[in-house]
This record gives sequence, structure tokens and C-alpha cells, in this order.
Amino acid sequence: MTAVFEVFTTAGPWALAAFLLFVALFMAGAIAALCVALRSTQGSERPEIIRALADLFGSLFWRRR
Repeated sequence: MTAVFEVFTTAGPWALAAFLLFVALFMAGAIAALCVALRSTQGSERPEIIRALADLFGSLFWRRR
């Protein structure tokens, strides 16, 4: 992880800002997806939806071995 930030800091402040903006936009998208999915659901269905979204976002970035 340190190597990733080292590349951005040596490339210039604009590269670090672009990376942080990308991360912030991804997190905002994840929160928006959660809000849309939970908008009109019953209380008993919400834990299942939250688990499904967590599995989705987890499978995008972490490989299961």
C-alpha cells in the first residue's frame, strides 16, 4: 500500500488529488447504492440486502482463494 502512495506523491500533487477523488467517488457510489437498495424495504429484508451489497463490493476488489 505504501508503494501506491509513493508513486502518487512522486508524480505530483494533482495525481494524489485525482486518486483521492476517485476513492471518494467510489465510496459515495457505494453509499448511494445502499440508500437506493434500502429505500422501500421492510425491516426483515434489510440485513440480507446489506450482506448482498457487502459481498458485491468485496468481490470487486478481493479475490477469494
